[in-house]
Amino acid sequence: MATAESSFNKNFWLAVFSLVGTTIGAGIFSLPYAFFKAGFIVGFLELIILLAVVLLIQLIIGEIALRTSGKKRFVSYAEEYLGRKWKLFAAFSTLLGGVGVLLVYMILAGRFLASLFSLDAFTGSIIFFVIWFLVILSKPRLFGRVELFFGLSVASLIVALLVFNFIHINPDNFRGLNFTNLLLPYGVILFAISGFYVIPEMEDILGTEKLKLKRAIFYGTLISPVLYLIFIVIVLGVSGSLTSPDAIFGFAQALNSKIILIIGSLLGLLAVSQASLSYGIYIKETLWYDLGLNKWAAWLLTGVVPLGLFIFGIRDLVAVISIVGALFFGFQTVVVLLIHKKSKTSEIKPAYEINLPNFTYYAIGSFAVLGAVLEIWYNIV
Repeated sequence: MATAESSFNKNFWLAVFSLVGTTIGAGIFSLPYAFFKAGFIVGFLELIILLAVVLLIQLIIGEIALRTSGKKRFVSYAEEYLGRKWKLFAAFSTLLGGVGVLLVYMILAGRFLASLFSLDAFTGSIIFFVIWFLVILSKPRLFGRVELFFGLSVASLIVALLVFNFIHINPDNFRGLNFTNLLLPYGVILFAISGFYVIPEMEDILGTEKLKLKRAIFYGTLISPVLYLIFIVIVLGVSGSLTSPDAIFGFAQALNSKIILIIGSLLGLLAVSQASLSYGIYIKETLWYDLGLNKWAAWLLTGVVPLGLFIFGIRDLVAVISIVGALFFGFQTVVVLLIHKKSKTSEIKPAYEINLPNFTYYAIGSFAVLGAVLEIWYNIV
């Protein structure tokens, strides 16, 4: 009995940290900059509102996963419940968002490797890409363990940064407000806190313990924003007007510390690595399982597109993060809500259910679409 309970606890926390490890990626590093440009209070309020919406959407995806038999992902859910046209729409939005996410990981990882090993950023990005590209060939079942290690490592480093730099925080750095940049935190926050593509993997990790999926999603969704807030308070509180789009370099400059630059770059590399592994697997499996490409074609396509964009010079970090976060969330949310309504007809009884009145579906969908439109307008126009 003790062995079974131990196995359950292990699988539960592997599931939780598969979500935490996937969520804590590149987005964390642009959050202090977004909060600085809009004002800490504005950013904090947007974080609370968007966290509530994302948590609801991720719980809904968990229910959909429980109602659906077989090894399927988001695109296949769209086909099963909405038809082929919606499958193509879901595939387009997934791959479009995926390319943007992987591109951001390449940009940031290159900068962090450059700091750690005295390389130029371009070379660092290429080295990261090659290693990442080979590693995503590994079996998905390994990634719960990898992300547990990475997630705990990142959390430990964030706490260490707080402990050793708390005395340098200046409260005046949290008082600014700039409503001109009201929309800036929106896409960055969504990019940072959304990790719903890994939820079907969480169900797989839990095995027969489906009843615990809801609690695992709840914990996994909330842990990341808590760590984000600690990170934002440290970086923004110390850096002030020096706060940079990648957080680490401005932070190290404010403290005039080479050690902080090294520790921060290590933190960045860990965070980007853990998220890019899961996301690479997700995109590869979408192409492989859901769109019917063979394994090798799916693997090649997963890497070639973001690599091509990077080589051709698309490297504006904050703009890419903002647009991808808002656009990807808008697309996916509409499809998820439609799938959820249709999935209620499934004969499979899930371990939990999310029941919403019709007007809530329309309200959340409209909110997501409007947010995507405004974010594109803000960054491009």
